[in-house]
Amino acid sequence: MARLLERVRIGIVGLGWVGQEVARAALEDPRVRLVGVADSDPTKASRDLGEILGEGRLGIPIDADIDTMLRRARPEVAVLATTSDTSALTPLILDCLAEGAHVVTSCENLASPELLEAHARQTIDEAARKAGVVVLATGINPGFSMDRLPVMLSQATRNIRRVRVQRIVDAASRRAQLQAKAGIGMSAKEFIQAMNEGRVGHQGLGASLRLVAKGLGVSLDRTAETLRPLLAETRSDSSVIGPVEPGGVRGIYQVARGYRAAHELITLELIIALDEPNARDTIDIIGEPPLHFTGELPGDMCTVATVLSAIPLVVTMIPGLRTVLDLPAEQPEEPAPDRGSVPPRAATTELPRPAAAELGVARRAKGKKKTEAAAPSVAPASKKRAAPPEPEVERPTLRPLKNTAPKAKKKANAPAPKAPKAAAQASKAAAPAPKAAKAAPKAKASALKAPPVPAKKKRTGSAKSR
Repeated sequence: MARLLERVRIGIVGLGWVGQEVARAALEDPRVRLVGVADSDPTKASRDLGEILGEGRLGIPIDADIDTMLRRARPEVAVLATTSDTSALTPLILDCLAEGAHVVTSCENLASPELLEAHARQTIDEAARKAGVVVLATGINPGFSMDRLPVMLSQATRNIRRVRVQRIVDAASRRAQLQAKAGIGMSAKEFIQAMNEGRVGHQGLGASLRLVAKGLGVSLDRTAETLRPLLAETRSDSSVIGPVEPGGVRGIYQVARGYRAAHELITLELIIALDEPNARDTIDIIGEPPLHFTGELPGDMCTVATVLSAIPLVVTMIPGLRTVLDLPAEQPEEPAPDRGSVPPRAATTELPRPAAAELGVARRAKGKKKTEAAAPSVAPASKKRAAPPEPEVERPTLRPLKNTAPKAKKKANAPAPKAPKAAAQASKAAAPAPKAAKAAPKAKASALKAPPVPAKKKRTGSAKSR
């Protein structure tokens, strides 16, 4: 995929937990630039975003309504983190489309468009196509763990006869909103009433079921979904809502099933409860060959990551109302860092080593004048660090000293092994002894004059290096 020409300008609507975490992560993501935020909460509107995030003043004001933010900041992508109610979300989506902004939302009920009321689905899709933008719902569940990931795994097998996905979440480590959706702290009677009113249970399990069927290329004859409470056997104090007494609701067990030709083809099981000792994600696909996957995908932070990862992709997709199955697997390359702006944190590892880059430019300037005009990039600097030039400058001065010293040592020690045989020759050599005696002072004088020779070469070598 091609490189992004510049960071994607984004605006965030809704500063609940998800909105705040997306904003915090966007501030350090090299793919996006946060330019606007909107929240109707009077305690947040008109304040600087940094005050809400605890990051100091950022110069990003919080607008009280989405229209003001869209007109002022002109984001390319609007991130909607407000509600799971599609009837309340649809007007916000249409406002974004009217301003020509793509929409990425964490709304579970929008993950599978076929679950939308037909008129709303058609209205959103037509408005998106007309504006030339994309509307996409994503997250960890629905959006990845129980739908997109099983579909990706299914491509490594064939003749699939059964798909079973199980996700177990320890609600003790999750935020209060999720615990409330799981009915934690309610009595069994209160849970049944809330279930009938649609106030408890996971909203996106049916959407994941349909996404898996679509990814497998099959149509389901029938679907079924069940929900029941999990009751505490002992007192639990791990909920942020409050203590759960024995017999109280500690979580939910929810199952969605998809049938084809009276055969249960797809089974999705979700457990969200306090004090679950073995939180995990499990995928089993019965095919040729059978596949098994086990891991753990932390829900809250993975949701933030999936939202941010979708932003650079939606700007490259075909306009319309899309699903996570339409997302390409390849991310576009990050844009080049902006001149004069703070670089991404990963790039700061090159800043403490400016000397190597400067020296590399100086060495290249000796033979090529054009390279001197080019600003040293990160890659050339790293190459120069791998082969530093300093040893090359010193070698011409060290080599003569190493070569000269052994030769002088060999001359001095040469007669030593043959000392017994040379005794007879010593008397014959008595006549030229005065010459040898005269040569000795010369040798001493030459030894005293020897050091300037390397020094001369050292000056020559350093001049070449300059």
